[in-house]
Amino acid sequence: MPTYAYPSRTVRDAEVPLLEAGVPLMAHAAAALARFCADRLRVDRGQVAGARVCVLAGPGNNAGDALFAAAALARRGARVGVIVLCGTTHDAGLAAALAAGADRIDVSADDSPSTTAGSPSTTVAASTAWAAALTDLDRADLVLDGVLGTGGRRGLPPHIAHLIRDWRERESGGTVIAVDLPSDLDPDPAEPAHARIHADATLTFGGLKAELVDPRTADFTGDIHLVDLGLPLDADAAVAELLDPSDLRAEFPRPRPESHKYSRGVLGIVAGSRDFPGAGVLTAGAAVNAAPGMVRFLGDRDVGDRILDRHAEVVLTPGRLDALVLGSGDPETGLVETALTAIGDTVPVLLDAGALEMVGHAEAAPLSGGAHRLRGRPVVLTPHAGELSRLLSRLLGEIITAGRVTADPLLWARRAAADTGHIVLLKGSRTVIACSDGFVVLPARGPASLATAGSGDVLAGIIGTLLAAAHADRRTAGDDGPLSDREAAHAAGLGVLLHNAAGERAVNAEQLVTAVGQVTIALLHGEDPTDGILVQ
Repeated sequence: MPTYAYPSRTVRDAEVPLLEAGVPLMAHAAAALARFCADRLRVDRGQVAGARVCVLAGPGNNAGDALFAAAALARRGARVGVIVLCGTTHDAGLAAALAAGADRIDVSADDSPSTTAGSPSTTVAASTAWAAALTDLDRADLVLDGVLGTGGRRGLPPHIAHLIRDWRERESGGTVIAVDLPSDLDPDPAEPAHARIHADATLTFGGLKAELVDPRTADFTGDIHLVDLGLPLDADAAVAELLDPSDLRAEFPRPRPESHKYSRGVLGIVAGSRDFPGAGVLTAGAAVNAAPGMVRFLGDRDVGDRILDRHAEVVLTPGRLDALVLGSGDPETGLVETALTAIGDTVPVLLDAGALEMVGHAEAAPLSGGAHRLRGRPVVLTPHAGELSRLLSRLLGEIITAGRVTADPLLWARRAAADTGHIVLLKGSRTVIACSDGFVVLPARGPASLATAGSGDVLAGIIGTLLAAAHADRRTAGDDGPLSDREAAHAAGLGVLLHNAAGERAVNAEQLVTAVGQVTIALLHGEDPTDGILVQ
């Protein structure tokens, strides 16, 4: 099943009825954290006994999780040090840790090194407590970050930020586990990246927090592990959906005994041109290899002839469609508009490359003759950062550079989706798929080998096929309405995962088309597409 991410407040609110009913959520969280830390210590050093564990303890409940977990590790022979950073911390958790043999160090603002008045170059020496805290951190095999939790304000108090900076600049090698959230997880912090907490893993409780899925924070969270506490979270309240290869294996559209070519989805493609015929060949080839019911190529006839040389099953005549892909390889505008005006009112459309020029503001008049046909149906835009920067610059009337888009892909994909009213699939090292209401789908990261000419054409063909399958399922079930934007974005996310899996066994776009077929064969037969499939 997909994993959903929620605003932190939504997760906290969902805890309330369980806490009121007496469910010991902290005990469950701390036990899971202790097990995770013990497993990590066994991997890193062979055993828990004798390991040095240091807890950075703030004032909130996540410090309680860390302290109870540290107490459990101490009872198994670990040597635990607790650094109390705010004068107080979770009382019961601290008592449990001390009772299990932990040592306590109190560090306050008065303990931090400071610059003397009138002499910027002269620094007052740190206190004994400060030095002891740094020594404890340096020696630790494992550090638990329990400074701030979901209720904490972003940004650490100055003395804590100073301690973290001093510690990280010493480059000590202990494993860092963030409890629920890394405490200084701020995409735009005052502290430089090298002086902030870089967790090797984050154990988050109850529900995945939205802060953890921002691509800008990946370097600070490490691997994210969700501990299910049985919270009554509704997927409708989620702000993001994460997809991984297990979702592709579970949900890839497979034919049923009663299936026929029209029930499996018919994809129309207008792609390629005399200058760029390969784009049409790649888009159509990827679509065919992703196993639709039928592919209709409605573009330039010379490109169509090239496609037939490779894929004799492609049809070159118009007819029923369940999805339409437009724009890869700069096809003629007239062909694009003809195809767009001929489809049903609910058929999803994917716009790539040159077809993005058709897109305007959601509430504005359309820019070209067929563009009015984009309204009332799911439309997926598939720009890379350069194309999105040009689209945004045109829509916003200001220069938005590709560098700005790359620096904050979530922000700009959401902005473009809101302004256009369409789904925006921003291609890049981490693909972001944004709906106009701000909801995002985040497929797992793909291999760097996908950064090659023609890769986007292949992706368009794959996504078009999955959109056609989803629309055909709805149609054959008797529902004449369009896919919702979230359903279309989900199908697009599955397409990204298929593209990623093919990219693991290809180094260029032509090989990628072949690999799409190999991965699809594995999926159709219930196999793991990552096992033993090689490019031929």
